[in-house]
Amino acid sequence: MATLSRKTLGIAVRILGERPFSYIEQFLFEMQVPDDAARYYRSKQETLVKAFRQLEENDQQSLLKDVIFGLVQRLEITGSEERIELIQSLRKDGFVVSENGLSEDVPLGLADENLTALEGLLQANTSYLHTAVLEHHLRESIDLFKQEKWDSSIGHARNFVEQLLSDIAKAVANIIPPTTKLEKPYEVRSFLEKAGFFSEEERKKLVDGVYGYFSEKGSHPGITEHSIARVSNHILWAFAYYILEKFEDWKSRNDV
Repeated sequence: MATLSRKTLGIAVRILGERPFSYIEQFLFEMQVPDDAARYYRSKQETLVKAFRQLEENDQQSLLKDVIFGLVQRLEITGSEERIELIQSLRKDGFVVSENGLSEDVPLGLADENLTALEGLLQANTSYLHTAVLEHHLRESIDLFKQEKWDSSIGHARNFVEQLLSDIAKAVANIIPPTTKLEKPYEVRSFLEKAGFFSEEERKKLVDGVYGYFSEKGSHPGITEHSIARVSNHILWAFAYYILEKFEDWKSRNDV
């Protein structure tokens, strides 16, 4: 579950702290922040920090998100650079801003209809794919994301991609025998290019890029582990559909 980071709240404190006390008072009143949380202290910054902290301690995350969204709305006209900074920080926390408020940037796999659709595609190719293994990695990636085990979630996303490409390479190898063993992920990707399943540009820019993103732990500076896992989940789903669509086309062209 996405939560507002201290960095995001700090940005909000700084932005509001640059406004007059009267502005802050009216803003907190309009956002229906309780009087005991909106009491005045020695400085504007202290007033805001303690107000936000009390909402956190009272488990009023929903109201706190409404306050931040209210600030985003106000900045739409009066502070474009500040608004961009705040929205970027919210995205790193796992939120997207819509007309109706803040909502979690939910990975595609967490939607039941998406999971059902992708599993249906896998099962339709069960004679070529290790469907049970693929479904295991798919569901584990989703479940571990829900448990906030980011590295493990990414690991299963990578395992899913490796297994899917390996299975397809073996199917292609029945038509075009490989000249080398297909044991390592790089050998699989290289063979699929040589066999014409991928173009050279497609393999280098897309396929190698996807695998590299999943594999390069700690090489995404400025992005939280939560965000990396969320992006990895989105990539997994988009890539899986892309590969399975290509496989359907390959089967039709080769009368498989």
